[in-house]
Amino acid sequence: MKSLLDEWNYLIKSKYPIIAIMFPLVAVLAYTLLLPSSQINESRVVVVDQDNTAYSRQLIQKIDSSQYIHVAQVVSYAEHPEEYFYHEQYLAVISLPKGLEDNHNRAISNRLGLILDNTNSQSVTFIRTAMQEITATENMQLSVPALARTGMSSTQAQGTLSNLAVEVRSLFNPTSNYQNTTILTFVCMFSFMMLNINSLPIVARLRVSHRLAGELQNPFNLLFRIIPYLLFSTAGLIFAMGVLKLFDDTRFVGSPFLFMIPVMLYVFGSVCINILVAWGAAHPGIAVSRMIFIFMPAFVLSGGTMARALFPPLALQISDFFPFVWMFKFLRSLGLRGAPFSEMLPELGSMMLYTGVLAMLVIARGLWEKQKLAKQAAVAPAGGFPGGPPPGAGRPPGSGAPPSSSGSSAAGSMPGTSGSPGPHVLPGGPPAPAHEPSRS
Repeated sequence: MKSLLDEWNYLIKSKYPIIAIMFPLVAVLAYTLLLPSSQINESRVVVVDQDNTAYSRQLIQKIDSSQYIHVAQVVSYAEHPEEYFYHEQYLAVISLPKGLEDNHNRAISNRLGLILDNTNSQSVTFIRTAMQEITATENMQLSVPALARTGMSSTQAQGTLSNLAVEVRSLFNPTSNYQNTTILTFVCMFSFMMLNINSLPIVARLRVSHRLAGELQNPFNLLFRIIPYLLFSTAGLIFAMGVLKLFDDTRFVGSPFLFMIPVMLYVFGSVCINILVAWGAAHPGIAVSRMIFIFMPAFVLSGGTMARALFPPLALQISDFFPFVWMFKFLRSLGLRGAPFSEMLPELGSMMLYTGVLAMLVIARGLWEKQKLAKQAAVAPAGGFPGGPPPGAGRPPGSGAPPSSSGSSAAGSMPGTSGSPGPHVLPGGPPAPAHEPSRS
């Protein structure tokens, strides 16, 4: 309990309580302003109109009327269309071939060109969707009257051209809301980053302040020190999610109180890993630098920014070693998908078991360090201390007798004197030659 109070006082005097709560809120505000829309609208494109006819101009107007596309420039020729992407002003180049209107009137196939800047596939997804919708509509307007002239009804003509149709139903995030994906991911990322920065130096801070040996008299003391981090990090993360839910209509259909259980397990397990990874650090700066071994793989493998379906099975197995990944699994299932808590009990049991193993590893590491320090104290000379100078350091080599109470050695005193150096003895040095006059 003393260790818990000591860590609590340390955190209260530091800025961590404010950081643990404010940083997720800052992320909520910043990314909500940066990502005001749930999809990319009015993407700037260039149209190369090689036909320059009434029908091509009409088609350009239809392309520009799409909510996903904004025709920013129309040119008649482009030898190197990729040059429009160099300065990141445009996302696509649409090419209308020469003879477009003539082929359209004669019901001859036309092939439009769609050149996409695919350096970021997310930015051009809706452009591709919009062009598919526009071409499908144009084909129907041309084909249905032609088939109707053969004796088919309009319904039969439409059924002939579009016999199979796919009805899409998007679950859990039907509007592709960024608050449910990107913003929520970065809120968790900031909370995780602040947790690592402040908890990695725990052992190094005790080592530098010469309190580690006393702390390890009871290895459970290290686990007690995790409790303040657990309280502040859980409060900050749940509070930030509540703000998103209340003011930004973020989807969270699970119980926030039940969701606190996996969040607390995630914080506890993450701090345990931080203690183990940074145990041998000589000072807190080195301990914090080891965050790269924890933060980056956990964040990437969590599935917050990259779909976990992209990862091979080995990577998915490795990801289970990071409590942050487990927390994201519960966030998606309980919060976004609305799974009942009873459905997640197997995953919760696995997470609790893994967190318990991490706690036992911390205790085992503390016991091993305690034995190591005890052996160092046992082999140290009497009166010395581990890591300190040996007793008798500073005596002349070969003098086995301890120094006298007056501070002078027996070898440095003249016979018949009371221990003070005579006139022919230089303090701290060999006797002066007899023929050299003494200095008064």
